[in-house]
Amino acid sequence: MRKIISILLTLGVVLGLTLAAAPASADVTKAVVSTDPDCACVVAAYNISFNTTASLTEGVTCVCIDFPAGTTVPATGVYPAGAWKDGEIVINGYSVFAEEITVTGTEVCFLAPVDIPAGPILVEFSLGAGIKNPCEAGKYKLEVYTCRAPDATPVLSQPYTIIPCYSSYGFTWDSSPTYPGIAKGFLPPFKACGQEGFPGAVEFETGKFQNAFNLTFGALPPVGCESPCSAVEIYMSLIAAPQFPCAEVDPHATVTLNLSTPSEWTGGELVWDACSMLEPEEILIHKIATLEADTSVTWEGLIHFDTVGSYTIKFWAVCPGGTVGDICQQTDIEDVILAEKSFDFEVHQWKDAGKITLDEKWNLISLPLVPFDTDIDVLLGSLPAAAKNADGVDDLISIWGYDRCSDTWSVYGNGQSSLTDMVDGASYWVRMSYPMAGNYTWWVWGTARAMPPSAPSAYSMCAGWNMFGFTSLSDILVDTYLWNLVGTANEPLVYGWDNTGDWTTSGWNLITFGADNLVSGQGYWGAFPAAATIIP
Repeated sequence: MRKIISILLTLGVVLGLTLAAAPASADVTKAVVSTDPDCACVVAAYNISFNTTASLTEGVTCVCIDFPAGTTVPATGVYPAGAWKDGEIVINGYSVFAEEITVTGTEVCFLAPVDIPAGPILVEFSLGAGIKNPCEAGKYKLEVYTCRAPDATPVLSQPYTIIPCYSSYGFTWDSSPTYPGIAKGFLPPFKACGQEGFPGAVEFETGKFQNAFNLTFGALPPVGCESPCSAVEIYMSLIAAPQFPCAEVDPHATVTLNLSTPSEWTGGELVWDACSMLEPEEILIHKIATLEADTSVTWEGLIHFDTVGSYTIKFWAVCPGGTVGDICQQTDIEDVILAEKSFDFEVHQWKDAGKITLDEKWNLISLPLVPFDTDIDVLLGSLPAAAKNADGVDDLISIWGYDRCSDTWSVYGNGQSSLTDMVDGASYWVRMSYPMAGNYTWWVWGTARAMPPSAPSAYSMCAGWNMFGFTSLSDILVDTYLWNLVGTANEPLVYGWDNTGDWTTSGWNLITFGADNLVSGQGYWGAFPAAATIIP
């Protein structure tokens, strides 16, 4: 189906332009029209409409269309070979005479076959004109002008899109079934003994839990016109690097994996022995008998790591051969890797996960755990992609940290980068945009306390107002957390912040000793009479 291209020329100024291509098979003698009219590298029928402010005179006024670079414009037409044919170009329903067509590079000019009054103009290039879309997908613009002022200045059309001839494919890992609210594709650190207590954690034998995930193989945007081969086989393999020599510590360092159907792998639970594996084992997990341009397959999976270390699971899709469509005139593809992706897993011992909720406007937060990595970009990796400009709006505006001892602020965002790390024991202001569609869940991975050989956690405060953090996965009484300061001369005045959606001071709340809890994920201001140390 042809689309209409609108180009408005008035007083030498374009009021609006639109363009679209209606491509067809290169073999037009069969009158086969592509199911996708915007495919790259194919012969297309073009409809171009625009307005003029001056009339066109029969046999005198020219109309010129200059196609963008990459477009193939036959110099002499294609039917019959060596000459344009009457009717391969039509303007307002009237056939353009072949002898009045000239081509220079990608520019086609012709004379008006009849007198046409000023106003709407529709120029149609038939498939017989042999114009081929650019072979590189993307957005393009063409130029239009006439030989009569004030419409003689070339004017660009609105952009039109050429999509890929062939689809590209890829793999996506989604850990959100276990950790709701994290960005799709983000791989959290794993815990060797499982993620007990999390929504997607499934116990499969005493003391061991598997983490739920989704694995998807599918066409990547923009989806192309055809698939590059007729069928696909999908494989996976494991590369394991346990932290300790297996023979000395754990002779059964295993990785356990389950994938739901559809799958060629019908054995149910797969257990890899990372210690005895000399070479990665290749396993066929799925066959797609008919690969389409928009094919997508998702497996629900469960995974468990027995032993601390680094692991890589690789997935790849192979075209075992098959006939491709003739739309791009590409030869058959045989035994070609269509897509591959390796997912790297870091497995820690005694790892936990805590979450922070970010609402619109200001949030006063702290890390509920001692993080594995304090780099702020690493920590922010678990935020949903929508919070980080993936949808065109950067909902995370800035993060602010304060050092009372030096009386200095450090900032991440707002064009600043003085805040490079986030640590336990500190508190931070996080500014989010307003309005937002909802809140965001920010996951933090680490340990409840510093692990050996580090000393137990202790946080130094200077006299005056300090921003201090609350390192705990559960809410506890302020008296319990600040136990060594309660009833002393250094007992601080503590304030929290309730995100009420206002910019006013109504969000402040006094934390009363003996009555109120400190809340996991939230940060606090404390007025300390003198220098002090918080020992959780």
